[in-house]
Formats: sequence, structure tokens, C-alpha cells
Amino acid sequence: MDGTTGKKKIWQRIRDTYRIIILDDENLEEVGSYNLSLLSFYVLLSVAGLIISLVVISFIFFTPVKRLIPGYGDISDNKKFIELVKKVDILESEVSAYQVYIGGLQKILSAGSDNSGDLPAAPGTLQSKRTPELVNQADIKETSRTKELNFLKFASPVYGKISAGFQPDIQHYGVDILAPKDTPIKAIMDGIVLSAEQSLTTGNSVYIQHNKNVVSVYKHNSVLLVKTGDIIKTGQAIAIIGNTGEQSTGPHLHFEMWYDGKYVNPENYITFQ
Repeated sequence: MDGTTGKKKIWQRIRDTYRIIILDDENLEEVGSYNLSLLSFYVLLSVAGLIISLVVISFIFFTPVKRLIPGYGDISDNKKFIELVKKVDILESEVSAYQVYIGGLQKILSAGSDNSGDLPAAPGTLQSKRTPELVNQADIKETSRTKELNFLKFASPVYGKISAGFQPDIQHYGVDILAPKDTPIKAIMDGIVLSAEQSLTTGNSVYIQHNKNVVSVYKHNSVLLVKTGDIIKTGQAIAIIGNTGEQSTGPHLHFEMWYDGKYVNPENYITFQ
């Protein structure tokens, strides 16, 4: 018998019809009978398997059961997780900024008791209360401790003519810059606002804490555009030039820079003209 004949016999057996009889076990009475070929049985079994598979897949895909499957990577179901990660990043940035803010406040609060020429007094405190001895101790030359400032990039708070330069010997710890009315005053670096308040002597003033222990001070403004605790970006407008405060004699910006708690000459690091 060759292979062709064998295949025909197998195919014939698959197509042969068989009768399935169901009998009552007690009296052997025929309950029902069904004609079924092996081919029909295989087809029926395959269709049933396919239907069951589709039902199981649909159940997994359209119900929360899919989340129980290890490695399920539908990114649309991870939106909440991604949002939480973003919120955590934002909170970490805010915590870091407020740590800088708190550190700056501590320096301002300790300025009155430190004999090393610390940060300027908080708004509303007269600078003239410094004793001559304290001024002499604070009036130090900018030495190697300020070299780090040379590697930092500062934006100019305002461009204009300098009417009064840096003169610590007469307690003028910054520079006075003349500029047109309504000129915006800009932050020299990223930072956080330590104070944005009105002072009797210096008018509307802004103190900003930056990285590397740098503090910038902006006095005599007509309008303040920020408030205490605000996070500031380089070049952001923080105030409008003005003539507020008893120590002002005309519209200008009095600008100061402090590094490691000591005043420095802003003209050594920033171009104003």
C-alpha cells in the first residue's frame, strides 16, 4: 500500500459519519442519537476553543484584571503615576528654594548681632545705626574669597548712568543708577525673594537670595512686582524704578550685592551702562 492510498484512507475515516447514541442507564431506552463525523467534531472543538479564547482575552483587556498581569505596560493606565512623579519633582524644587529662603532669613535676623559686617539690616532699619568701629571692620577689600563671583553670570538690574558709586566708607554699600521713569528693575540671577516690603528710609525695597550665598538688594522702587517668598528667574521684572523712601533724592535704583554676608562692589561683576 503506497502513501497516497494511506492518506485517502485517513481522510475517509475523518469524513466517515458516526452515530452517538445516548441511552437511559436504567432501562437502556434510547434518549437521543446524533450523527457526527470526526471532521465535524474537530471543527466544533476548534470553534469552541476560539470562542473561549476571545472571551478570556476580552475579559482581561476590558476589565481591571489586566493590572494584575506582571509587566502590563499600557502607558495610558500609568497617567496617575506619571502625574504623581511630576508633583514630587515640583515639591522637591520648592523645598530646595525655601531652604535657601530660610537660610537668607537667618542671615538677615543675625545681621544686627554679628560684628563681621553681615548682610544689610532688614527693611525699616536705619543703616546709620552702625557704629564707626563696625563700619571699619566691615569695610574690607574684595580678596580671594570673591573669586567665585567671577565665574557667575549676572544680568544687569537696569541700564543707566551711575550717579553714585560704591562707597562703604560713608555707608553707601551699593551703586545708584539713573534710568527713565517706569523702567522695569530685573533680577540679576535666579533666586527667592527674602523681602519685598516698604521701608520708611529706603522706600519699596526687594531683597533676593541667590545660590552661592549671593544676596541682591533693590531700593527706592515706585512699585513692587513680587512678594516675599516668590521664586524668581534671571532677568524677571521685580519692580519699577522710583523715588520712594527718605534716603532718596530723585528717581533712581540703589542696588547692592552681598556675598557670604559681606558687601561687594557691584561694578566689579555687572555692567550698568
